[in-house]
Amino acid sequence: MRHRPPALALIVLALAGCTTDRPLAVAALPAQVVAPAPGDALQPGQRQARFATYPETLFTAARAACAAPGQSPTEPAPGILRCETLPTPDIAATLILAYGGTVEALPLYVISFSAAPEDSGFLVTADSYVAVPQTDGSLREVRLSDPAVDAGMTELLVAAGGEPL
Repeated sequence: MRHRPPALALIVLALAGCTTDRPLAVAALPAQVVAPAPGDALQPGQRQARFATYPETLFTAARAACAAPGQSPTEPAPGILRCETLPTPDIAATLILAYGGTVEALPLYVISFSAAPEDSGFLVTADSYVAVPQTDGSLREVRLSDPAVDAGMTELLVAAGGEPL
């Protein structure tokens, strides 16, 4: 028996093909990252750690890890690194339908690291969410609370030399 793609994914791809003669776009993320200050409540998917020096090892490792097909490392500003990953077509379709998205620009999985200087070194915020472009041109950040992801992010920050907050 042949494997058939989910019908929903085919519908979304067909609609995308009918709505534009341009290549499919992906979410356009703003360059500026607003990281929580020390002591502020973190959103789901965010973890913070202090580093005595600039976390070059963390940023180098994150750049290297963001090299699979469909992934793009971006550095929109000094001290900010994002890995943007396209979801599979069936997951993109599900995200578009579940969160009021548009087929004109595809959702992205985003993992980012931002380093802000402090008196005692650097405050690094690790962040993960899904960016779903909306029909009005805005972006909706979908944040899911996942203890395993949070623990993994904390372990990564500690392994790179950070002291978690």
